[in-house]
Amino acid sequence: MSQPAPQFLPKTLKLPAAAWIAYDLANTVYAAVLTYVFVPYLGRLLGSQSAQGIVNSLSMIAAGLLVPLFASMADHTGRARLYLVLTTLCCIVPMGLFGLPSEPVMVLGLFFLANLAYNAALVFYNSLLPSVASPQRQGLVSGLGVGLGYFGTLITLVLALMVFKDMGYTTKFAVLAGVFFLFALPSFFLVRERRVLLREPFTFSLARQQAKSVLATLRDLPRNRTMMWFLLGNFFCVDVLNTAIMFFGAFTENAFFVNTGTVDNEVWVPRATVQVFGMVMTDPADLLKLAGFSLNTLALLFGVMLGFLTDRFGSLRILRLSAFFLLLGLIGSAYWGGGDATLYIVAICGFGGLGLSGVWTAGRKLLIELSPVEKIGEYFGLYGITVKLSVIGSAVFGVVVDQVTRATGSDLQGWKVALASQAVPLALGLVFLSFVRMPKAGDRHQASGGS
Repeated sequence: MSQPAPQFLPKTLKLPAAAWIAYDLANTVYAAVLTYVFVPYLGRLLGSQSAQGIVNSLSMIAAGLLVPLFASMADHTGRARLYLVLTTLCCIVPMGLFGLPSEPVMVLGLFFLANLAYNAALVFYNSLLPSVASPQRQGLVSGLGVGLGYFGTLITLVLALMVFKDMGYTTKFAVLAGVFFLFALPSFFLVRERRVLLREPFTFSLARQQAKSVLATLRDLPRNRTMMWFLLGNFFCVDVLNTAIMFFGAFTENAFFVNTGTVDNEVWVPRATVQVFGMVMTDPADLLKLAGFSLNTLALLFGVMLGFLTDRFGSLRILRLSAFFLLLGLIGSAYWGGGDATLYIVAICGFGGLGLSGVWTAGRKLLIELSPVEKIGEYFGLYGITVKLSVIGSAVFGVVVDQVTRATGSDLQGWKVALASQAVPLALGLVFLSFVRMPKAGDRHQASGGS
């Protein structure tokens, strides 16, 4: 029996769309825990940045290799929601255990598992966007998800740096994992696949068939130049994005303060007078709260604003502009890190926040616009490769921090050079995005065959 052609929704489904948006808030809790709690904690536990950067890269490589096949299977089995639930739970459980083991190797192992599952879940989540929103509102719903996601970061900041500030790491990680689960629950019940009208049962034969389909799609990319340039550009932009998210908290702390204590008994000393908008700060937690609240409040507002602008002015235009602002924020943050704290906050929170929101908001809609309707899950799998295999940044960042610190004897120089090094892949991403051309009306369904 032939499979009916999948169709887009004629109108946005409000309750499922709200649940889809809520998941963006939920999974951002995990990203915020990494940024503001886990990565700084692990860096002090290990005494270096290289190991966590490399493990992060390895987990993304594993996700990049596995997820395209799973996403292609979701196109044919209609079980994207099931895969989303399973991968989300496989992230939440190890996340809740981050603070239990005392051996760094065990902590890194839990980090690998949680990060692999988190990145896998993102592909299934993204592929469900057309199942909750009509084409005319996909940019808006995506933008609301991005914006509300940063509200999840604000919640995490309040809990981790204020409410549970003096709580042990074991309890803190467990509670925050519970928050992730709580906000993810609506999507488990209210979001379901609506593109696939006739579902095939899972078989190993189907898995082999879909693996061949993914490989065939990869081989065809040079003939689909528009998709190829987009995926390459996205690869390098998101590479920098993932690195910035991962090391933002640790960079902010170490650029302006030095820890003269231990992991369990931290004693922070300002490198110089840290003054932000007239406020003198002597505790890195205060600077981190200000930077975190500023970045995520602005990113929330930018996410909603850019959702409207993406629908109005086009996703490609907004994506290019956002990547440019991200580059400006990156250069400014590297230059003023450890120096003028006010200008550092303006650069990383203003320009960086705008770029951060725009790349995610416009990128998701652009992928949908460039993909054949019946292969959205598969192309989100390829999009997922550019997200998951964006591994250059985190590994390079960690290694550069350690190597430059050893060479110069200045850990501040190590952090600044590592952040500045991310301008190269981001500029390359902008070059690739400049080659992307939107398909003409009516060419949409031939996207998999040629440009």
